[in-house]
Amino acid sequence: MSDEQQRPDPVRTTSAQLKAYAHETRRDMLTLLRRRDRLRAADIAEALNVAAGTASFHLRVLAEAGFIEEAPEHARDRRDRVWVVRAPVEVRTMFSQRAVRLTPAELDALTERIEGVISTAVDAHDRNDPDGRSWQIDLLAVDGRI
Repeated sequence: MSDEQQRPDPVRTTSAQLKAYAHETRRDMLTLLRRRDRLRAADIAEALNVAAGTASFHLRVLAEAGFIEEAPEHARDRRDRVWVVRAPVEVRTMFSQRAVRLTPAELDALTERIEGVISTAVDAHDRNDPDGRSWQIDLLAVDGRI
């Protein structure tokens, strides 16, 4: 399978996604789901030490924003809710901020180049290296129109 077939098309971040991602508990949930592939709502609540109702609320917000989805094929029964990160959405903490003036096309080109650099680094990484860690890279571009 070629590299182009493996990577999903980038998805533009919506204001609903920015709002969903702004909450620390929801970011923690996304990190946990990325690390463990899929989890039950109860397991997420336990891992993050939050009430089951609180976890369910935040999971629904993440689902409505398009970050995650239910995976009923992994549920034990109809009441069991298992969640996975949606394939086309990657929530991409060192903080670096830089203001630049670009056209939308230039921003798209820059984003594509950044994604290429990240993909090259991921492809070159030795998964057996004991020093390898999971990193989260956040790219946020806001033009004031949200």
